[in-house]
Amino acid sequence: MKYLITLAAAIAMPLAAVAAKPGVDAFFDAMAISVPPGQQSQFVVGDNLAGYFEGYTQSHDRGAGYTIKNASVFDGYATFVNGVANDRTRSSEQVLPYGHHVRHAGGALEEMALLSKQHALAIRLSNPDDAILTVQTLFKAPGAIARDGDVVLIAPAGGSGQFTAIAADRPFVVDDALKLRSTHAVRGITVVVAFGDSAAQASERAQALAKADPIGAERKALYDALTKSYLATSDTDYNKALNWAKAASRMFVVEEFGTGIWAGLPWFRDNWGRDTFIALPGTLLVSGQFDEARAVLSNFARYQNLREPRDKEYGRIPNRVSASDKTIYNTVDGTPWMLREAFEYIQYTGDKAFARQMYQLALPYFDGAIANYADKDGLLAHDSADTWMDARIDNQDPWSARGPRAVEIQALWHTALKTGAYLATQAGDHAKARQWNALAGKAQRSFLRLYWDGKVMADRLRDDASRDTKVRPNQLMLVSIPFADFVPPKVQARVTRNAVSELLYPYGIASLSQNDPYFHPRHENPDFHHKDAAYHQGTVWGWNAGFTVTALNKFGYQDLAWKLSQNLGRQILGLGTLGNMSELLDALPGDDGKLKASGTYAQSWSVAEYARNGFQDYVGFRPRLLDNTLAFTPAIPAAWSGFHAALPFGAGDSIEVDFQRVGKRQQWRLRLHGATKRKVAFSILNDDKSRSRLAFELAPGKPATLVTGGGKATVNGKPLALRAQQASYAGDIGELVFQTPKRYRAGDFPMLESKDVLKGIVERKEYR
Repeated sequence: MKYLITLAAAIAMPLAAVAAKPGVDAFFDAMAISVPPGQQSQFVVGDNLAGYFEGYTQSHDRGAGYTIKNASVFDGYATFVNGVANDRTRSSEQVLPYGHHVRHAGGALEEMALLSKQHALAIRLSNPDDAILTVQTLFKAPGAIARDGDVVLIAPAGGSGQFTAIAADRPFVVDDALKLRSTHAVRGITVVVAFGDSAAQASERAQALAKADPIGAERKALYDALTKSYLATSDTDYNKALNWAKAASRMFVVEEFGTGIWAGLPWFRDNWGRDTFIALPGTLLVSGQFDEARAVLSNFARYQNLREPRDKEYGRIPNRVSASDKTIYNTVDGTPWMLREAFEYIQYTGDKAFARQMYQLALPYFDGAIANYADKDGLLAHDSADTWMDARIDNQDPWSARGPRAVEIQALWHTALKTGAYLATQAGDHAKARQWNALAGKAQRSFLRLYWDGKVMADRLRDDASRDTKVRPNQLMLVSIPFADFVPPKVQARVTRNAVSELLYPYGIASLSQNDPYFHPRHENPDFHHKDAAYHQGTVWGWNAGFTVTALNKFGYQDLAWKLSQNLGRQILGLGTLGNMSELLDALPGDDGKLKASGTYAQSWSVAEYARNGFQDYVGFRPRLLDNTLAFTPAIPAAWSGFHAALPFGAGDSIEVDFQRVGKRQQWRLRLHGATKRKVAFSILNDDKSRSRLAFELAPGKPATLVTGGGKATVNGKPLALRAQQASYAGDIGELVFQTPKRYRAGDFPMLESKDVLKGIVERKEYR
């Protein structure tokens, strides 16, 4: 299709990788995104502390460089061989999840890596023959420069900020332009640029790293983190995009305000409650980073609003934790998302001890929410801009009012209440468990009556209790958020049909139907409106694709979901910031058919959801360690002939899966690593899109082969009982295809009839 971007040439992972995890070099060779000479493309890597490096291919200093907190501390670098500058604009370059490689015409190789957890970066220049090698470090306004033995020290400009120390693994001389030149002909030199709060700290860090192999160590550490969980399918382009999504997600995990997850770059370098917990499963749970997941949850709990006397936001976790502003709590869904992810963490790990800590968070949260926001129907009321669609005009009226009862908030509220009841039961507080379960039941009964008319799901209830039936993607979260059915599956199926058929383009799902009078075809369109007017009125949000894939896969429409994932993978590998995903896309492609990325150039929940889909929705792995069960609800695309997966859970345990499709049969080879026998439960998709369940026990050291197809199942050749679990809803959903985006013609859209049309509607209180 003309509006799909072209995938840049890349080194593909060999098909043999489906059978086994590759080594370090092969893994990164397969991930490398190649950029031809003359093409400037943005890339970004993080230090997992409080900094990131933004650079551009074929440029020495374009981009923000290395930014720590809000200060740019390093701009870039240039290299020379025998005094002759290497021309990066004529060189082949590869972007990698820790930095980049540049191969010059004469054979010289530049490598740059930002070093995780070090406040440092390393640059290595190699040459095929002995030569005088020079690395020039670039700073916009360096402070006083001095040499102290084997280290070059740079004082903070203006007398405040970070000290810089530069060291190398070879003897060097340095000039006033900060060109470090080897004292004799060599074939390689590694230069480390380190930062610290004092000259001594920076110097010690630089020298220690220069004496080691900093780039090799960074590659190995990143490899270990990215392959703790692993999925390699028969589609090598997807494998590459998936590994980049995992790497990009990991980049946002920082320590600036305690362990947290930045929302996006460059503007959202804060820990946002809602964003953090939407991103957490794809960032830390499917990747097996369970200690970090617990740390994120515990850290946010520290900021819970426990002020006395109690205010309207009592019990909530923050909307945003940042260094520059006071902690704010104006979000209705941050705490429910957190409780959901606390429960999911417990299911992945079996960490029942953590339930006590989360119970202490749940008590004030429900006290405040029930006192201030629960209505007579048991639903959760909220301000019109306190959902994820939170843009306001001059911090006042909402651009896209969704109060006082948005659809996904009720799914989150019900899920939070059920989670709270579990936490209360674990704590022995059966009275609270009964109270919260009863309120969950009331909300569930009220919801269907008030939101669903048998054909259309409301996006919200207005102040006058009327149903707002704008077609938005939020209704799909009725499928993805609850751990058990909040509304009947038949309703979920019809919701999926309604939302997907109206909103889903090949490149993502729109935040509002293109047929709605409030639809804005472009995010940034200053001739007609402020960009926030379009923010949630049609603009495509990358993270929304995640719950769309979840809904499609639940009902057996994984082949359409797979087409979407392939197209999103092309965005990761070739659109905007290489290896990452932007916050937004314009709803409609340009006249040339090209997609336009917008918003932040790298967004945490966008890549996190892409990673989550691979493990939780296609492979379908969702462990339930509370009942010692490794649960699979797979939806394997027809295009996958096989895959290999390593799936971590618990305290260092994992299950390896080798899948192969043979005709209409599916064969699963399962190997359990750990000390405990586990129950394995499958929800198998049948040919008619119904699901059947089966279960068996799996012991460590005793592999099992599950074969399904034709309404039968065997384990190690022995028949296994299949029981009906979910009916087919293919008749309710019908055929699903991508929506065709309209052409951009300003006269075709009511919101572009004149300047600030939507703003006028909102300010006149006419928004419906």
